[in-house]
Amino acid sequence: MANKTVWTTYTVCSVFVVLYGLFACAFMFIRQRRNRRKDDAEFFLTARHSVGWFRIGWSFFAAAMGSWTLFGPPSYGYYTGWLGLMMYAISSGFPVLVIAFLGGFVHKLVPNVLSFSDFVQRRFGFTVQIYVSLLMLFNMGVALTAEYTAVGDLFETVIGTVRWPIVVIIGIVSAIYTAYGGLYVSIITDQIQAAAAIGMVIVLVIFVAVTFKAPLPRPLPDYLGVTFQGYSSIAVMPISLMCATVFSEAMWQRCWATSTKKNLHIGGALGWFAITSCVFLFGFGGILAAWSGLFVPSGPDDYGNTILFSLLDNVNGGRHLGIIVVVSILSVTMSTSAIDSLQNAIVDNISGVWLKKAPLLWVRMLVLVLNVPPLVVSLRSYNIIQLFLVANLVTTTSALPVLAGLIRHPLAYKIVTPFTMLFGCAQGIIAMFWWSVIDQRSGESYSMTLKRVFTIEYAYPPFLIALGMSMVGLLAGAALEWVARAALRRPHTGVDPLAYEGAVLPDGRGPYLETTVAASAAKRTGSIDSGSSDDGLKMSTQPTGPYAPVL
Repeated sequence: MANKTVWTTYTVCSVFVVLYGLFACAFMFIRQRRNRRKDDAEFFLTARHSVGWFRIGWSFFAAAMGSWTLFGPPSYGYYTGWLGLMMYAISSGFPVLVIAFLGGFVHKLVPNVLSFSDFVQRRFGFTVQIYVSLLMLFNMGVALTAEYTAVGDLFETVIGTVRWPIVVIIGIVSAIYTAYGGLYVSIITDQIQAAAAIGMVIVLVIFVAVTFKAPLPRPLPDYLGVTFQGYSSIAVMPISLMCATVFSEAMWQRCWATSTKKNLHIGGALGWFAITSCVFLFGFGGILAAWSGLFVPSGPDDYGNTILFSLLDNVNGGRHLGIIVVVSILSVTMSTSAIDSLQNAIVDNISGVWLKKAPLLWVRMLVLVLNVPPLVVSLRSYNIIQLFLVANLVTTTSALPVLAGLIRHPLAYKIVTPFTMLFGCAQGIIAMFWWSVIDQRSGESYSMTLKRVFTIEYAYPPFLIALGMSMVGLLAGAALEWVARAALRRPHTGVDPLAYEGAVLPDGRGPYLETTVAASAAKRTGSIDSGSSDDGLKMSTQPTGPYAPVL
């Protein structure tokens, strides 16, 4: 039975992954033949203005919902109780809604933005861009590693086979079609993958509802009720997931790809609802397994990483082959959709900093090369919750100073400068290490405390301290800069750093309308050559406004 399960699962899952890849490549080939031209590097990275609210909503969902959701929410619900689960579900979807609104604002300020780090460069300069770009690469690299780890964990711990074949298959197939079609094909495949994922989630819910017959003791066990960890989640989950999303290019990219601001907001709301619902369902499965006694921890260090699958042991004392296949397909589907989004996002981030004028071939090669390190690291099978904790804490130290750059006010231009932004981020990082000194327990070395704070405990003090001290540091940096400027007699002019971008005219209109009219007139008179063969990352002569009209 074991060999039959392994071979059946591997065969079916591999076929599904390959079919996703074949569909993506075939779709892009037909699209390019129909359009009679190849996409340039800018469209490859941004898919600018190309999709409506329905597609972008499900793309938000597919990009956020990787196979980690089969492990993370159930484990966190078991660890923090129902209150922690509620905060996890709400906080998973809410950042998508926020980014949808912020992304429309950023796109209005800089219509031809290539990436969020590209916006940071225009607002703060190259030095700050390097810092933000590296932070985003670290955050997305951790997320990509967690995705490969999650799908590998399923095959190793649940199905009972080696992890590396399915990880390699998903990595290679997703990298190939992502390198061929870029962001646009990722968004298109997200529709198929999201529909498949929703369908299989419904199947799992029906299966558990029909087969679950274990008694539920009353009252609810204390550790699943309102606990200290649950109260901590009120601060931990919104802060950590919002800050991590700020430093994920995968979410910002979908803002550039949406056709109108209204569609972006509606799509963000759709993504928020779908993500919140699915995270809650998976997390509730973990609580149900613990409450009924189907899950028995192996020891004090067992945080229930595979607790959700205890619900599958409810059919004649074993696991039904059909439902194992469904869960496996669900896992590889969600992994593939999240992985291709992260591959695109990482390449977009690097291209926006280092390869702005690189030909499209270089960008495509980068997709393949950058896929290798996270794939290799994932084979070490790190704990998924711990992987995310590291990234979430690090991004919390810098999210507010970066977002402060979006404030449009003359006073903000004087306070939020490149120096004060970096000074605030530095104070947030330093505060984390000071907290580790304060929180050091008896008989615990400082290195052990750092490991506990950064990789084990989802406690609220580190997140609140990092968030608060980053803003305190920004204001302190502003005071220091004011003193230095006063001493040097070099007062700050308070000029908007983005004023020279031409992104927003004094009357509030973007320049895209004038550009469009001029380009259209030139095209009618034959004075513009739209058939340039240069596919580097130069700005297109097409309408570059956030939501340009079609003339």
